[in-house]
Amino acid sequence: MKKALILCCLLLLTACTKAVQEKMMCTLTLQAELSDGRVPVSITVDSALPGNQFRNLNTGQSYPFPTFVNNSGIVEVLKGVYVVSFDGDALFQDGSHATVRFTEWGTPSSAVTLMENRQELVLKMVVLR
Repeated sequence: MKKALILCCLLLLTACTKAVQEKMMCTLTLQAELSDGRVPVSITVDSALPGNQFRNLNTGQSYPFPTFVNNSGIVEVLKGVYVVSFDGDALFQDGSHATVRFTEWGTPSSAVTLMENRQELVLKMVVLR
């Protein structure tokens, strides 16, 4: 009788738990905001340049930057803590170019945490020239 009671209790305990299926990736939307208020048609970032980084501090994995089209770029990354900093080339509707810089999350102490399935971040960039 005791064994049957213990078996029933174990079955009830395991039947009450939910299977957890947590998504490991974050779909990240990056919105560019320039210090001079202009809206770029595109921003291109060369990941090979020293100092340009989009790196997961947990795994050490680096990701390529998306090309920003109409002020926005989308990339899928593994959830975690990221350092993000870069210089990019902004193209404007009139055909002019400017170098833009983002450094807000450029060090481990100022890194950004990406733990949601979908996140949107505003990148406040400085126009250099």
